[in-house]
Amino acid sequence: MILYSKIYGSGYPILVLHGLFGNGENWTSFAKEFYKFYQIHLLDIRNHGNSFFSEKMNYDIISKDILEYISYYELDHPILLGHSMGGRAVMKFSIKYPMIPKKLIIVDISPKANNITNRNQKKLIHFLKKIDFNIINTRKDLDGFLKTWISDIKIRSFFSKCTKRQKNGKLCFSFSLSNIEKNYDSLIYQDIKNGLYHGPTLFLRGEYSNYILYKDYNYIEKLFPKSKICTVKKSDHWIHVDNPTEFYKKISVFLNKT
Repeated sequence: MILYSKIYGSGYPILVLHGLFGNGENWTSFAKEFYKFYQIHLLDIRNHGNSFFSEKMNYDIISKDILEYISYYELDHPILLGHSMGGRAVMKFSIKYPMIPKKLIIVDISPKANNITNRNQKKLIHFLKKIDFNIINTRKDLDGFLKTWISDIKIRSFFSKCTKRQKNGKLCFSFSLSNIEKNYDSLIYQDIKNGLYHGPTLFLRGEYSNYILYKDYNYIEKLFPKSKICTVKKSDHWIHVDNPTEFYKKISVFLNKT
């Protein structure tokens, strides 16, 4: 099965892979910024969005999904961009198939597992499992329910957007919570390792984020010897939302370098 995507524009292909619980639509603004110069593919990773759900999910499997997607659309050395979980998928793919990507853009994630951040994320699954969509009928209802456990309005808004209507009219999440939970440890608690990617790689970290730590820099450079790590000011983990102007500018500079 081929991953679902929305494709914008024409030109050199850029594949965009979203973070955990999200989907390609989270990156629509990015696509609209760059589609005049590139062909932007907003993919839904398995168990997310409109792609297929599966009990099996790890970065080797996701890498195969990406490989099959590239082959299906006959893409020649695409540029890959990944945020958070999507960034880890891009890193794993690039060290497994280093001759395929032309360039990489990794958004606010490290190849090293960050257990403090990841424990906080795992708590979210516990909260999300409490949601009963037989009672919660609107996104406003969902926000009110989540407010008990999640104080950050940005996070609540994110999960509200990651919902859809079923044929019976009831809301549901646009991701498979049960399959994500089954595979969470392999996705989050394991380092990306066993390979090298020698192509140009841009790591972008949020100024207020702790997903890429300074102690990770040497490890990053071992896996990605041609990498550059830049900080986007006034941004947290969702850099593309917090400071899109600087985010787009740094990416444009990177893309325009030969």
